[in-house]
Amino acid sequence: MSELFLAGLVGALLAAETTSLAFPLVNRVAMAVRAVDYPGGRRLQREAIPRMGGIAIAAGIAAGAVVPTLMLWQQWVERATSPQSSFLVLGTAMVFLIGLVDDVIGLSCFQRFLIQVVAAGGAVYAGWSFGRLYVPLWGEVDLGFWGGLFTVVWIVGVTNAINLLDGLDGLAGGVAAIIATSLLVFAWIQGNALTVILMSAIVGACLGFLRHNWAPAKIYMGDSGSLTLGFLLAVMSLHASMKGAAAVAILVPILALGLPVIDTLLVMAVRFVEEPQGSLLRRFARMFQADRNHVHHLMGRAAPGRRQIVLVIYSVAACFCAMALVVAVSRSAALGAALVVVEVLVVFLMRNLGVRREAQAVSLKQRRQVREGYFGRA
Repeated sequence: MSELFLAGLVGALLAAETTSLAFPLVNRVAMAVRAVDYPGGRRLQREAIPRMGGIAIAAGIAAGAVVPTLMLWQQWVERATSPQSSFLVLGTAMVFLIGLVDDVIGLSCFQRFLIQVVAAGGAVYAGWSFGRLYVPLWGEVDLGFWGGLFTVVWIVGVTNAINLLDGLDGLAGGVAAIIATSLLVFAWIQGNALTVILMSAIVGACLGFLRHNWAPAKIYMGDSGSLTLGFLLAVMSLHASMKGAAAVAILVPILALGLPVIDTLLVMAVRFVEEPQGSLLRRFARMFQADRNHVHHLMGRAAPGRRQIVLVIYSVAACFCAMALVVAVSRSAALGAALVVVEVLVVFLMRNLGVRREAQAVSLKQRRQVREGYFGRA
């Protein structure tokens, strides 16, 4: 276990330094190819920012995962070259490249979705899959063939949930680091070396990136970064669920990833309900269209302190991850199911608070405009 701790520490430091040092080069490349985010859309920034930070993140993760495995701990080389690990690398490369292409020239939602499904399908083929599902008041259900389909939905869903979280300076990177830390601790409890090394690399890469992404951001991770982080977190959370006691191991990653996943599901539900007159197909398609109605968007429009909003969301994500670890230690499936309900309520209340404060801010602005117009005429 001491070797495992040292491997994780070395990986995190290598990842952080590699990601941070790659920033100047990545920044120049992004500006050269005009991969720049302008104010508007889902972004809340006020100036143009380069968006190819995913290259630095990917380089950091690679350094933090590969170097300790190949150079320092030879007994793990066989695990690193197993079919599961090979498909993990291949799937991550596919998702990273499609994100990079999207950062540079732009791709349709369908094109990105198709590649993500292929990458997720490859992971399932290699054995990364939910074999069982815990249903409250029912118990464990053997998914059989449906386990593969559920796994594809999980991987694609988490990948996009992290991507959609990337709307405020430092938000996606910080939340990803918090989630990766919780999965790291869970893997440490299980003695899961592969997950410990990879999550350590992700934590280090995210922290190295936050040095340049914290408000005011100098660079964004782009789809190449957010999709890569989302894919790795989704697949490695599966690895955690495959290694532990069935019911608890399934609930732990769900709890740890609760903030981005629940927020995305609630947004999709709102999109579906908002078009009651449209056809079922149109309403279904609307669920997958990007907008500015995620919890960080609502809170960002309702309050001026962007850094404070990010810190609040960090705190909520950390609490959710702490809940996951409590369930992991207690091994109580009933507690885990109850905490999932708590997380849903918390995210719902955060969104509702954001909507109410935004409405109050709009009302106050309108009253001020009316008052200024009245006195202006006088």
